[in-house]
Amino acid sequence: MIEPRTGNYLSSCSNEAVELYNQAIDLILGSQSGAAQALDRALKLDGHFALAAAARYFVEKDIGGPDANRFLSLATESAVHASEWEREHIDILFGFMTDAGNTIDRARAYLKTNPGDLLIVSQLSSYLIFYGGPNKLTAVLNLLESVGQGRENDWAFLARLGFAASEAGDRQRGRTLIERALELRPESLYSIHALAHLLHDEGEAEESTRVIQRWLSEYEGSARDGQMYSHVQWHLALSEWQTGERDNAIKRYTEFCSPDVTTCGPVLALADCGGFLLRDYLATGKATALPKDALEHIERFWTMISHPFIALHIAGLYASAEDSEGLEKCVSSIVGSPTCTSREVSLALVSALRDFVAKDYKHAAMFLASISLAARIGIGGSNVERILIDLIEEHAKDRSASSSPSA
Repeated sequence: MIEPRTGNYLSSCSNEAVELYNQAIDLILGSQSGAAQALDRALKLDGHFALAAAARYFVEKDIGGPDANRFLSLATESAVHASEWEREHIDILFGFMTDAGNTIDRARAYLKTNPGDLLIVSQLSSYLIFYGGPNKLTAVLNLLESVGQGRENDWAFLARLGFAASEAGDRQRGRTLIERALELRPESLYSIHALAHLLHDEGEAEESTRVIQRWLSEYEGSARDGQMYSHVQWHLALSEWQTGERDNAIKRYTEFCSPDVTTCGPVLALADCGGFLLRDYLATGKATALPKDALEHIERFWTMISHPFIALHIAGLYASAEDSEGLEKCVSSIVGSPTCTSREVSLALVSALRDFVAKDYKHAAMFLASISLAARIGIGGSNVERILIDLIEEHAKDRSASSSPSA
């Protein structure tokens, strides 16, 4: 049977296994529940189905599951009997999971002949979003545009293209594309997550609350175990918080988004935790001791502290607790890390939050002012992170002005 997006034949002795694999890829691209189960059924029907084993490894590795190595071995062994394109797909998919930086060029070359392989497109886009530097918005949009021919009705492609267009500043186009993706596959967590991002960037908290609540009322049952489920709940909690429903927002965050309950991967869980608690601290001025799960989650990321995205959210957590010792540890860890292009940005972010907690708002604002727009784009993540940095800077400037002798 044929893989519907690439038009390539799949090496399997079972048509039913192929159907299950194709269903699983849709579930993965939609960040929905059930991909692991579909792949397990496929592998029962064909125990040497290389692509199914590779996708199963991808899912298991992504959640930190205990059977990842078993599926890795199965995929590697089965790939010997797979076709050339399947072996290349597997090699690149695994490359993004183990050595992403050295996989980019191979992925780009592969996509020239397999532009419909949206799992690889998605992995390359995700890498660029976090490591693509100041030009990443254009890079991601250009990548998606380059593989778009013939995909006018592919919901997974449209959702990603719409998200990229919105991030690059064309939110009208982005919304049209994302809403079309939701028409085609309304249960997709990825697509509703993309719309939530757009509405956040537009400052439409009330609309975001209505849209997400309505979506959850219809599709929550099939979304519960999806990786983006907790992140969509986070967007709803953030919208509720922004519209003055702080108690509901904190309850929702605690129930669905904190590190010990989240369905998200580790990096997104850190961002949701740090982003929410820091926003609440900035608005209320009330420090809250970090819970055990947040402290344990921080410990997973010290080797990545020089990356600005990680630095922002770890320091944000310590700032929300007014933990000066933790913030000083961030500073010293970055200073002691290997030199890289982003280290100074990380140091400026952490130093700003350290000074903010110390009520030295003038210097906090100065550190943030030193981070150019290009550097802010290169921090990684989405507009959500850039808006958060703007928010820290606004609070620092306001408090600096109100605390000055002439105020």
